[in-house]
Amino acid sequence: MFLEVKNLTKKYSNKTVLHSLSFGVDQNKILVVLGPSGCGKSTLLSCLNGFITVDEGTVFLDGQNITKLYPEERDITTVFQSYSLFPHMDVMQNLMYGLKFKKISRNDARKKALKMLHLLQMDEFSNTKIQDLSGGQQQRIALGRSLIVEPKLLLLDEPFSNLDEKLRLTMRHELRQIQKELNMTMVFVTHDQQEAFSIGDQILVMDQGQIQQIDTGQGLYSTPKNHFVLKFIGDSNLLDNGEYIRPEDIVIKSDSNGDGRIEQMDFQGSTINYLIKYKERVFHVTCLNRIEPLKVGTHVDVQYKVSKLEEK
Repeated sequence: MFLEVKNLTKKYSNKTVLHSLSFGVDQNKILVVLGPSGCGKSTLLSCLNGFITVDEGTVFLDGQNITKLYPEERDITTVFQSYSLFPHMDVMQNLMYGLKFKKISRNDARKKALKMLHLLQMDEFSNTKIQDLSGGQQQRIALGRSLIVEPKLLLLDEPFSNLDEKLRLTMRHELRQIQKELNMTMVFVTHDQQEAFSIGDQILVMDQGQIQQIDTGQGLYSTPKNHFVLKFIGDSNLLDNGEYIRPEDIVIKSDSNGDGRIEQMDFQGSTINYLIKYKERVFHVTCLNRIEPLKVGTHVDVQYKVSKLEEK
């Protein structure tokens, strides 16, 4: 493993916020840390980059034990939600700032910055003031400033949360493209499931400072390992004995003799969400928008696929 974390524990006074976490990240891959607010995601990043000390456990990066190294000794950079750009500097000056600590000439630093601008598709903004950039453009420069120093590991702490939905979708795609082009290893923190699915090679799901499951997005959704992951990842209709039905695994069709009845309809554009009453239970159903929406009160025939939760 390129990044290997073993039994990482962090306590504040008598409260343990990270409980003996162990996981690894392969080189040139993106691990997404996903979980609700307050689960310990940002604390984990701060342990990795050295901003806070750990109480127990070790962190290895590229074979080196970095657990007790100072942040500047770790060859790790971090992109924050707030961008943290220098407002008194223009775009080029922001990009070149970290390079002055790398002992390379100003001319070479400028060449690297111009190359980074091209990679970020922002060639024409080299002399632009930071406050004249849009939120998405500022995020690109924040990302470029962290990448230009060529760290072994890049950490991203909910970097797109301040952007609107369409721009977030664009930035996710651009991040993957840049990551592949530069062969970067990244740890990306988010509370957004769709963001995790679109970015992560692997996703680590956390709750209350503990790892609940590490898997691909498809693995988390198809084979959740416990009730927390089942409830947190996507929607589900819970049955008995660990059985559940995903809303998209229910097929309904208008039928005057059907046992189901539409109680609520919620039009979502490409999909339609229904609330149906069926056999004394209430089920959430998600259908593609292919036909005229069924009206509230319509009786329907109901078919479904049951899945089984196998806790380990």
